[in-house]
Amino acid sequence: MGCKEITLGMDDSGKTITVAPGTVIKVTLTSNSSTGNSWHSIRYDNVLLMQVGEPDYEKSNTGLVGAPGKVIYAFKALKSGETDLRMSYGANHSAGKEPIKEFYIHIVVK
Repeated sequence: MGCKEITLGMDDSGKTITVAPGTVIKVTLTSNSSTGNSWHSIRYDNVLLMQVGEPDYEKSNTGLVGAPGKVIYAFKALKSGETDLRMSYGANHSAGKEPIKEFYIHIVVK
């Protein structure tokens, strides 16, 4: 039996999800690196979740230069417990500035 996988996006921000250990949680978010902004400050309990590899980036299919694409992060649920997954979008060098966007999900692993 293979590993279960779920995909979340910005519309899921603020929700609580329940998954089994071994589930891969993919988070797909709009990103535009040509603006100097990116998803960063990724916070979660690394005893309960593990980031799987580096994020993938899908370019826009509009053909327009500078069009936003999608960044896809993957996390694997390791063991039972609860954690928040928080991500901020903005310039990495803008310490002290509010992020442009935030993504937050409460994850229950059981």
